[in-house]
Amino acid sequence: MKDDLSSLSSLLQETRNLVAFHRHCELDYPLSPELKSFLNPSSAKIKTQPFSPTPMPAAATAKPVDTVGPDTADRQTLDDLRLTLESCQLCPPGTSRQQMIFGEGPARQGLALLIISDPPGAEEAAANRPISGAPRELLKKMLGAINLSLDDIFLTNIVKCVPPEGSTTTAGTSACLPFLIRQIELIKPKIICTMGQTASQTLLKTSQSLLSLRGRFHDFQGIPLMPTFHPTLLLRTQELKKGAWHDLQMIQKKLKSLP
Repeated sequence: MKDDLSSLSSLLQETRNLVAFHRHCELDYPLSPELKSFLNPSSAKIKTQPFSPTPMPAAATAKPVDTVGPDTADRQTLDDLRLTLESCQLCPPGTSRQQMIFGEGPARQGLALLIISDPPGAEEAAANRPISGAPRELLKKMLGAINLSLDDIFLTNIVKCVPPEGSTTTAGTSACLPFLIRQIELIKPKIICTMGQTASQTLLKTSQSLLSLRGRFHDFQGIPLMPTFHPTLLLRTQELKKGAWHDLQMIQKKLKSLP
């Protein structure tokens, strides 16, 4: 009986992962309250697992994002930009932010890698970090696999404020974009890695799914940009780690080829 319950539990978890993956790929599932509850059981806890290699295709171009507006163009340092963000009122009327998360990492130009993650959530707000908890631990392992650490990179989000109730609107993302563009200009990274579909689609100005964008470099205003999966999704869907490892290997190879 105990074995049967264990098998059933494993089957339910595999089904949950598959449905979550299908929704990430934009397959049209009606998100009923029952399905939402099934995908996000209150008792479910994400466990960190070692990030193990295994390789996969490759290179493309993308349209540049609109240039920075006058509100951010005169900000000469990351600290200046942070101060401007702290008093930002550009979010759509009626929305309120829980927390402003600017990003973390060395405040110097020419960093090897800038990681831009999907919008932050409640856990990130509590930790005041762009990625936190188990996904952060996995990110450390992912970076370690290509001989980098969080101390070597700058980590930020596509949206700088934690959206109310975890919902990110297109208007909110657009309002935040000039700050991110200026952040990129000030950091001048050798490579950008977008983690998650929202971050990737926003910077590349496309509605293509992350599955079709990842696995090759795109051009972002002269900077190589590699879209890949967010660590949160990798923890839920182990099968995607092979693709993520391929993307990381391409980043490592590209870094070695750059001056």
